[in-house]
Amino acid sequence: MWLRRAVPFIWASLVALGLMAYVLYPEYFSLAALDGTTDEHRAVALLVYFLILSIRGLVFVPSTPLLLSGIVLFDPLEVFVVSMLGILTSSTLVHCCARRLGFDAVLEKRYPEQSAQIRAHLLEHQFPVIAGWSICPIVPTDLVVYLASTLRVPLWKCLVGVGAGEAALLSLYILVIKGVLLA
Repeated sequence: MWLRRAVPFIWASLVALGLMAYVLYPEYFSLAALDGTTDEHRAVALLVYFLILSIRGLVFVPSTPLLLSGIVLFDPLEVFVVSMLGILTSSTLVHCCARRLGFDAVLEKRYPEQSAQIRAHLLEHQFPVIAGWSICPIVPTDLVVYLASTLRVPLWKCLVGVGAGEAALLSLYILVIKGVLLA
């Protein structure tokens, strides 16, 4: 399938474009510039933030740096709601596209032992594994969603698990970051 071959190229292109923009126009990526832009164009900034969070799972971009920047740039309630919507949208896209794009075969080939262990746990305890995985900041939530999708775990179970774990983690991030910034 042509899309399966195009995904790595699209991913590399997006990363290259982002790096080029950062190198050529660093002033647009400073916290002061971003903060000023979000203040002037709040609705657009929240929409762009949502869209980035929504598609990042398809290209394996971790959400933590985006969440941390959102916490700094937006109000706590705004960042929580928009981040959760973006994470759940991303998880939905990942769940729906995992088998179609052949990621299950790639994961099985590259990480056979880890995939087998996670699959065994997922088959036995779907919700606790997905929620527990999602609350851990050092492991990619998208990986468990990909694996759950290949095991045909229903989308709603994935979203409830991811939502529970990510909501707890995001709440902790907001409390800690806003606490540090306000102190």
